[in-house]
Amino acid sequence: MAVSEGRSNVVVRAQSLRANGGRIDRDVIRRTTEAYIERHKAEDNHPRPEDLGPVRVVIGGPNVAALRKILGLSQDDFARQFGISLRTLQQWEQKRRAPNGPAKLLLRIIEQEPQAVLRVVSGKRDPARVPV
Repeated sequence: MAVSEGRSNVVVRAQSLRANGGRIDRDVIRRTTEAYIERHKAEDNHPRPEDLGPVRVVIGGPNVAALRKILGLSQDDFARQFGISLRTLQQWEQKRRAPNGPAKLLLRIIEQEPQAVLRVVSGKRDPARVPV
């Protein structure tokens, strides 16, 4: 279905989906007008764009469980080697909490350069580096 620039998204309500046995009636969606959408937004107390505040770009954090598995480490080993609490790591992997701030940055660096982080965390110096 081609959608014109600036057209609102059409939301199908769960009640309608259940009534149709989980199938979406595409003809109804094609016939949906902007006026219809605006009317339903008003009825649903949908916030107006000007009431939402400035647009923010949210960058998701890394998939901690996948990162740990790529490195071939157990939860305990990953937590110990990178100086992260085991419980915190478990919370991240179970999606109960999300890494933020410095932890998010650390995980991004671990994704790109795990050996460099291990050297820094362990206190070992890279002989190729000249002290600054």
